[in-house]
Amino acid sequence: MKFKKAVIFSLSAAMFLFAVSGAALMAADDAKSSACPKKAPVTVETVQAGPFTQYRVLTGEGRTEIVVIKSPVAGVVSEAKVSAGSLIDADQELVVLNAGMDAEIKKLEDEAAKAKKVLDARKGWKEKSEKAIAAAEKAYQAALDKLNAKKALAGMVLKAPVAGVARQVLPSGSEIAVDSVLLEIANPRRMIFTVAAQEGLAVGDKFAATSDAFSGEMTAEVVALGDGQAALALNNENGQLRDGVRATFKKVLAELAGVIAVPAAAVQQDSLGEFIYMAEKGRARKMYVTVGASSEGRTVVTKGLGSGASLVVSGFDCLADGKKLRVVNAEELAKAEAARKEREAAQAEKKPVEAKPEAPAVVKPSFFKDRFRPGLNFGLFTINDKNMKDFFGSSSKAIPGIELAIRTVRSIDLWLAYKSYSVSAATSYLQDTVDFKLTPLSVGLRYRFARKGMFEPFAGLGVNIYSYKETVGGESALPDTSESATGFHVQAGSYIHTKLSRLVLGEVFAKYNFVKKTLDFQLPDGTDQYDLGGFELGLGIVLKF
Repeated sequence: MKFKKAVIFSLSAAMFLFAVSGAALMAADDAKSSACPKKAPVTVETVQAGPFTQYRVLTGEGRTEIVVIKSPVAGVVSEAKVSAGSLIDADQELVVLNAGMDAEIKKLEDEAAKAKKVLDARKGWKEKSEKAIAAAEKAYQAALDKLNAKKALAGMVLKAPVAGVARQVLPSGSEIAVDSVLLEIANPRRMIFTVAAQEGLAVGDKFAATSDAFSGEMTAEVVALGDGQAALALNNENGQLRDGVRATFKKVLAELAGVIAVPAAAVQQDSLGEFIYMAEKGRARKMYVTVGASSEGRTVVTKGLGSGASLVVSGFDCLADGKKLRVVNAEELAKAEAARKEREAAQAEKKPVEAKPEAPAVVKPSFFKDRFRPGLNFGLFTINDKNMKDFFGSSSKAIPGIELAIRTVRSIDLWLAYKSYSVSAATSYLQDTVDFKLTPLSVGLRYRFARKGMFEPFAGLGVNIYSYKETVGGESALPDTSESATGFHVQAGSYIHTKLSRLVLGEVFAKYNFVKKTLDFQLPDGTDQYDLGGFELGLGIVLKF
């Protein structure tokens, strides 16, 4: 029964947070709508039919070709004529296999000669026996087979098929089986690029190769397929390529004439399929289309679009079916987009999303017993963001905080917490001080489980509203920033009851915050988001009344 109640209250909390999240999304949409101008700025191009070339494009990383030398016979490595690191010319002798078998071969030759004499003698009998002659021929052939097999093994010399550098040479005296690896030759005159294999590839296919490591184009050839990968070989006679070089390989798949190809970014998708926006009479018109092949940033539209139409190719953020349009060039569009984002950020800062719990329908006298639990806590507060860790040296800090839990219905509390986090560092060049201050506010619900001894466990979830400010002092030209971000959290812990006082409780808790802020620029690690979320661990003192 207690478990059932816990499930019911957990679902109630989840529904509450879902409603809060929906309100946040609606607020974000409203903010976006208010940030968008009445006429959406877009760029357009006139649709025209023309030629379209479809390419197969592969990319891969190159490594020096490794030629593996294997033994064609079993036996012993009599002599290794090269060592690891040796420079090898094509057709140079590498190893000698099974030398020193002269005595064994001489013995087998004598046995074969004796078998031949027996055969000749039986053929010369006055009264010939076909059965005896057949037996002698069989014995003679067996002796010859043994002799020839031994000769094939003896004194075999293997030569280098290519020039290069010897690696992993098997030492003299090693016993070997058929296909044992004797050594490897690194062939720097040819590079092998590994790419993801695709249907339709075949050994011998030719591709045009381009790379930052060389100018113009080179010809690459598919030399191997298997295990979901393909290997392409590229000539490196002049030694301009090094291990780790990346290259792009292109091959024409089809050349079409009189087709309509549009920028791939202009084709969007929803639950009903692919669509585009047309500019008609100053408004956006949404049209569903059928698309075909894509290549090099262009997509073929096979149905739903004709020549001469005015196609919207950028400026989709504020676009919707029927939206009024203002056709601009690319530079004007960039300026309009920057202004829209500034308005959107300002709107979001003015209207933070706050969780507001529903008031209980009926208030009973017992409701006021143990209703309020204000407290002080102290613990570790961590911020995940890598850029902050790299600049400030650490993003974990022990900070104080205040909290308030208000019982609403049964064992569900409306819970609020407030903290203040600050950290400072100096810039590397001017040594100007950078102060970062964060005031995290959390609002959510806690479910209190039945008390067991001195422990009263709880679990909860809710929303976070973070305000932060970064101030740069000194001579730096960097601007100060003041922003806000929202997210959510999950938490668990326990109140601790003692015999010292019925009104004073201890508290332990763990909390994880999910808060990210999308920026209008890229950070040093290449991302465009501050990850302000992280773990919180702490202890506290709580009053109950």
